[in-house]
Amino acid sequence: MNNNQIQQEISIIKEMIDKTRKETAESGLFFIAIGLVSIFGTFIIGMLEYFNLNHLALPVMIIMLIVNGIIGYFTVSRQDKKEKVKSYHKTILYNVLFCFTVPAILIIFIFPLLKVYPWSLIPVLVSVLMGIMIYVTGVILEARFFLWCSSAWWAGALLMALVSGTPRIFIMVTILLFGWILPGLILNKQYKNRSK
Repeated sequence: MNNNQIQQEISIIKEMIDKTRKETAESGLFFIAIGLVSIFGTFIIGMLEYFNLNHLALPVMIIMLIVNGIIGYFTVSRQDKKEKVKSYHKTILYNVLFCFTVPAILIIFIFPLLKVYPWSLIPVLVSVLMGIMIYVTGVILEARFFLWCSSAWWAGALLMALVSGTPRIFIMVTILLFGWILPGLILNKQYKNRSK
């Protein structure tokens, strides 16, 4: 292999990496949308608890799951239509997100319904799981800020384990701001900066 061939292969690899980062940066909207839906749902659940309408919290959680699933489906399918070949990073990222969705459904719905643990533990356990998911996503995207955002989930889980009642709602909203919306905003900003 001569220097020209090596340079061409390196430039092809760089283009693929840049394309992958651009694609994943577009998914910043995914993080923002899910974060906003989750914040809205958290406030509704908090209001239901405040007015002793806890029996309506489960339907709200189911609606949040459906809306977030629809957002995820349209985000993935829209990006899939744009491209002929999926990058390796993107394939890994989608599989990781799906891999964490299944245990999240078990933690949020199935285990509490089976009375494995009380409903009050859901926010703590989900926060631990989502912290791991955000951390792994940061590793895949090679984005250090994701690693810091994952600590918001873990710190929030610890705080929610120590308190009960209304403060948990504000803790969860803070987690969603720093653990979902902030990564999405940063991804979008990086995408805009690169496209300029």
